[in-house]
Formats: sequence, structure tokens, C-alpha cells
Amino acid sequence: MRVVVSPTLCFRIQAPPEQVERLIAELHSLGTLGIEERPAELLAYFRADGAPAREIAALSELGLGICVHEPERVPVTDWERTWRAGLEPRRVGSLWIRPSWCASRGTPEILIDPQQAFGSGEHASTRLALALTLEALVEGDRVLDVGTGSGILGLGALRLGVAQALGLDIDPQACANAAQNSSRNRLPLALVCGTLETIAPRARFELVLCNLLLGRLEPCIPRLVEHASRALVLSGYLGEERERVRTLVAARGLVLEREIEERQSGDTWCAGLWLQARDLQSASRSSSVSSKR
Repeated sequence: MRVVVSPTLCFRIQAPPEQVERLIAELHSLGTLGIEERPAELLAYFRADGAPAREIAALSELGLGICVHEPERVPVTDWERTWRAGLEPRRVGSLWIRPSWCASRGTPEILIDPQQAFGSGEHASTRLALALTLEALVEGDRVLDVGTGSGILGLGALRLGVAQALGLDIDPQACANAAQNSSRNRLPLALVCGTLETIAPRARFELVLCNLLLGRLEPCIPRLVEHASRALVLSGYLGEERERVRTLVAARGLVLEREIEERQSGDTWCAGLWLQARDLQSASRSSSVSSKR
């Protein structure tokens, strides 16, 4: 199916080099159709009939040297062609992630066509979250993926043998995209469109996942810890934010088992795996699904 968007708005945004990667992640979370990186500026494209102009303009008010210019209308654009051009299969741990239009490079694999939802494997935070997810999995786990986006984390967990996976997102378009990817992979990813409060307070999952920028991640941490009966994977925070995340999670009684990072476009992105204290000894004896594949 060809996706043609009309009309479209282009936001020209200038930002210091150290803010570019974080800005790109923020624009993806706001539903950008695509981003063009140029020297000293970004061009971010949004549907004219639903562009979050106020939220985009507010990026100039963060005190980070970001300047957002007035949007300009652009001609009809074939976004499917533009979007596809930059994506190719990637391998994270034992799992291959590929767009449906690319040839398979190996198994196990999942097919992810992200459209407007965040989570194609192109961003460091997604790769880090997926890597720790695959390490932490135990066969038969129940998984909760908060801010599921394209569904990549939950679908990866299902491909490697967990019993159940539930994806949660406040964005209806993200949920629709995750549902398409679930069907495309023939994997039973359950989906809920709503906030974390939608999940019953007493619901427990052996593994809870969340890949969000710190501003959205921080208020979720208490509920994420409550829902995690064994392990918690957090991603989407920067190197300079890691102490804040560690402190918040430690205050809830979880212990940092492992933290990894990746440098991308001048930023250091981090992800951590935390365990309930009672599971620290058993973790070393557990047989993860990923180690069997």
C-alpha cells in the first residue's frame, strides 16, 4: 500500500550538536513523518491536519539552545518511499529485525514496519532495550512493554518464547502499527491503548520493559517497579541522566544487575536491567531463552 500524505508541514529546527539525537527522539515521540538532518539544523515533517505545533514550538523554551522556526507547507510527498530508503535488516543479539520489504538475513527474526511509531531498531535506545530484554528473558515469562510504539520489544520477546506479552501505548497510531506488526509476524502481542494507570494495580509481570525519554520515564518508575515481579528493563535515558534513574529505581528496592550504553550522533544513550533483590541469586542460575537460541 502506498502512503501519500497531503498537505504536510515542515518545521526547521536549529540545535547544538549535543542536542540533536535527543531532539530526534523527541520529534519521533511527537509523531513526525520523517526527519532530514542537515548541517546545524533538522527538517521535521508532520501532517498539517494534526501537527503538534504547540509542543514543537515549546522545544525552544527548554533552555537548550534549540530554535524552532515557523512551519512551512510542502508539496504532496510519497513518505513510504522516503521512509523505506533508510531502513535495512539489523541484528540485535540473536534476533534479526527487518522491514517486510527486505530479504531475510537469518533467523530468528521479526518483521517491523514502524511507520510513524518509534521502534524500528534504528535508534540506539531501541537496540539497547532489545539487547537487555533478550538477556533477561526466561521461558514462560509474562512481559509488559510500556510505550510499545511499533511493538518491537514485545514481539521480540514473543519470538524467543515468552508466554505472554502486553504492549501499552497512549498513541492510537502506535497501537495500530503494533497490531499490524503483530499480525505480520503471527505473534499474539496483546495491546492496550491508554496510560499506565490502565493496567490493574495488582497485575504482575515477570519482565517489565520501558523505552521512553527521561521526562516521560521518570513519573512511570514507581508503577513500573510495582508491576515487575522479577526484572525491569529501562531505556531512553542519557549518560548524564543515569545517576538520576539509578537513584529512583534503587529507592524502590530494585538492584541494578547490568547497564549498557551506545554512542550515537554525539549522545551516550543508556539502558539498564534491574532485578528484585530476592531474584539476584536465582538470576545467575536461570536459563534465559536467548541463550538457548
